[in-house]
Amino acid sequence: VKSFDEERIYMRSTELEWKDNSTFKRFVHDLPISSRCLADDDPGDEIRVADTRFEYFSSCRPYKSSTVGTAVNTLDAPVTMDAGPDLGKAPTRVLHYRYNCDPHFRNCRDEEQFFLAKGYGLWRWRHMKNGEEKKDVVINELRSGSASEIPPCPESYAK
Repeated sequence: VKSFDEERIYMRSTELEWKDNSTFKRFVHDLPISSRCLADDDPGDEIRVADTRFEYFSSCRPYKSSTVGTAVNTLDAPVTMDAGPDLGKAPTRVLHYRYNCDPHFRNCRDEEQFFLAKGYGLWRWRHMKNGEEKKDVVINELRSGSASEIPPCPESYAK
């Protein structure tokens, strides 16, 4: 029998201020976002999350709590998309993270879309509010370099 952790992928924390990695939001309970194993061409199951409580951190210390209502997460089947001149056409799955939903998991006011290309990872991120695009970030330029350091706050990633 597999445990729940072996069957799902979770989101633990997310940015608060992009240029300061000692600020972040951390879910009180890791937020399940997708099934861990899917057939190559299949979409993921819809995952409904009732408890979306999280804490705000600054200088690696919590300072207030909040919630994003209920959440609904889905992962599309892969589709070949043009990810720009550096990446070219790549099989891409879109993770839909819908939140600020009502208690029945409907009428979600916010949606974040994560475009995940096979062999590259995240190459585009979109934020929608009430069906209207608020932000669209494309991350598709390949450059040589090295990986950045582990964030300074173990609270952002440690169990």
